[in-house]
Amino acid sequence: MNRKELSQNHWKYYLMLEKRFVESIEFVELHEDNFDAFSNGYALLIQAIGAELDTVFKEFCGFNTTDRKTVADYAQYILTNTPDIKNQKISVQEYDIEIQPFMNWDITQPAQSLQWWGAFTDVKHNRYEQLKQAKQENVLNILGALYLIEMLYLKKITDGTDEFDVFDESSNLFSLKNWTSKAVPLSQAFAVLSDMMDDENNTTNKKFDA
Repeated sequence: MNRKELSQNHWKYYLMLEKRFVESIEFVELHEDNFDAFSNGYALLIQAIGAELDTVFKEFCGFNTTDRKTVADYAQYILTNTPDIKNQKISVQEYDIEIQPFMNWDITQPAQSLQWWGAFTDVKHNRYEQLKQAKQENVLNILGALYLIEMLYLKKITDGTDEFDVFDESSNLFSLKNWTSKAVPLSQAFAVLSDMMDDENNTTNKKFDA
């Protein structure tokens, strides 16, 4: 897996899943007061996100995607090799919300210690009876978990290379706190360039006005 393959195979799909979640905010505001709101739409999202996360977990850990692995296998590898994942905070842009999807991950109870993973498996196996697990809070956290794993994966595969460790198109929902990168995303760079050009045009117009 290289940077281009990760972007094409997984990041573009992540952005689509993120877009679907952002669209849901038009109907149910993203707010702690609504964290317990559940729906079939959230159930669909949590299953799609969870299935993708399962695949990315395998690749990040170096397993074959056809291997039958469990969250215990992922926890063993990730918590051993990337223990700081538990401390990584994610800011939800434009909202006064901060999440730590892996904060409680316990290698002795790998599935039970992740509420959103338990919600994913519950909804996958018995959506009708477990629909209340398909709530906004769990969707937000499992989406944040997928976002973080893909960002870590990109750092991993670009380490020691000249390739950038950011995706060309950045998330519109999340940003990582205390995170350093080799470069800014192209989308952010273009935004900065656009602002600089606007400032230059404004300065020029003022000169002509004078």
